[in-house]
Amino acid sequence: MSLLLPAIIAVLLAAVATGVVSVLAVSNRMVSLGGGLAHAAYGGVGLAFLAGFAPLPTTILFTIGMALLMTFLVERSPEKTEVILGVVWALGMSFGVICVDLSRAYAGDLQSILFGSLLAIPRVDLWALAIADILLVLFAWRFQRGLLGIALDAEFAEVAGFPVRWFRMGLIVALSVSVVLLMRVTGLVLLVALLSIPGALGVRGSRAMGRAMVVAGLFAAFFGLAGLGLSWWLDLSTGACVIAVAGVTYLASLIPRRAS
Repeated sequence: MSLLLPAIIAVLLAAVATGVVSVLAVSNRMVSLGGGLAHAAYGGVGLAFLAGFAPLPTTILFTIGMALLMTFLVERSPEKTEVILGVVWALGMSFGVICVDLSRAYAGDLQSILFGSLLAIPRVDLWALAIADILLVLFAWRFQRGLLGIALDAEFAEVAGFPVRWFRMGLIVALSVSVVLLMRVTGLVLLVALLSIPGALGVRGSRAMGRAMVVAGLFAAFFGLAGLGLSWWLDLSTGACVIAVAGVTYLASLIPRRAS
């Protein structure tokens, strides 16, 4: 049980961050951006291995840089958004692979990044998640009107005087940091599901953004604890079990809607 305790704490801390970020991502149609960042973040991981830097801050800074690059290109390029996201996504990940090849990093460390490693999560990641939770909740509470306005109608919000550009920058930074911190739960390969499923269920269950975040957080906690229990019982990959529970729950939630 002592082995599971840090994993349980990580799941509950991750649920708070997921509840906030997934609702913001779904409401602002940023799930694709989150998926791109999850894969581009591998470049920061590879850079940290190659240069001998601290992995967590290096990956966070790299991911924020890639997010700002994506945003800059989307705003100024005639190319479609999904094309730019795909190119930057692939560029970041290929850069990470090259750095890892050059560094001759231990494969076990990389497996935990790609597919999650809840049972071996470092204490520093727990502290980072706790700090991120506090900042995300404060951000969502302090700027709830602006965030809601952007989600409903960004153009009207800008006309009404909300600093839409700065709000979007804040969203991008929050999304980037959350992507890096949540990698330990599901791994970057499966992370896009954690950014979309709880938020989709939360938004569907409540019109109020704050309530939707609470609902999404509760779903995320359920997915994490159920997936952790399933992986412990069957000796399976924790990240895959978490996302399997989330995916099955989401698909099951569609049945009554189809039936009606």
